[in-house]
Amino acid sequence: MGLIYFQDGTIIAESDDVKVYEMDGDLYLEKGPAHNLWASSWEIRDYKEQLKDIPKGNCLEIGLGLGVVSNYILNLAGVNHLTTIEIDRDVVECYKNLNPNYNINHTIFIDDVNHALPILVNQKIKYDFIFFDHYSLIDEDTIKELAELVPTAKRLLATSGKIMGWFDPFTPEEFIDAFYKLWA
Repeated sequence: MGLIYFQDGTIIAESDDVKVYEMDGDLYLEKGPAHNLWASSWEIRDYKEQLKDIPKGNCLEIGLGLGVVSNYILNLAGVNHLTTIEIDRDVVECYKNLNPNYNINHTIFIDDVNHALPILVNQKIKYDFIFFDHYSLIDEDTIKELAELVPTAKRLLATSGKIMGWFDPFTPEEFIDAFYKLWA
C-alpha cells in the first residue's frame, strides 16, 4: 500500500520491522520498510458481519495481525479455545505487547501455515471452526494458495465443523465466485 496516513499516529507497539500505530482510536499494523499495511482495527465491523456467532468450540485461526479477530472469537459464547498460526514473530510480539494479559484459552504458534497444517493433521487434532486471514487481498495468487491449503485444513474439521476465510469487501468481482467455492 505504500506510505499512508496512519503513520501520523502514535507508535504503541513495535518489534523489529513491525509497528502498530494508534490514530483517532483505531490501530494500524504495518510491516517492513515499504510500510505495508497488514491490519487495522476498523476491520472489526466486517469481521463481525462475516463471522457472526459461527465460531464455536475449538477454533483455529490462520493469521494474527492485530488480534482483532482473535479477541472477537475468544469473546464469543461457546468458544472454548483458539489456536492461532502466525508466521511473523514480530507480529506476535506486538500482539502480546498490546494484550499483556492475553486470554489463557489462546495458543499462538509461530510457523508457516504450509508447515503447520500437515503437522496438525498428523496429530489428529480436530477443530469446530477454522478461519483463514493470513492474506492481504483476494487475487489470483491468493485463490491459488488457498486452493492448495483448504483441502488440508478441511481434514482438521470436526464432523460438524465450519471453515471460512476473510472476505475483503474490496475484492475484484472476477475473484468472488472462486473465493466462495473454496469453502464449500
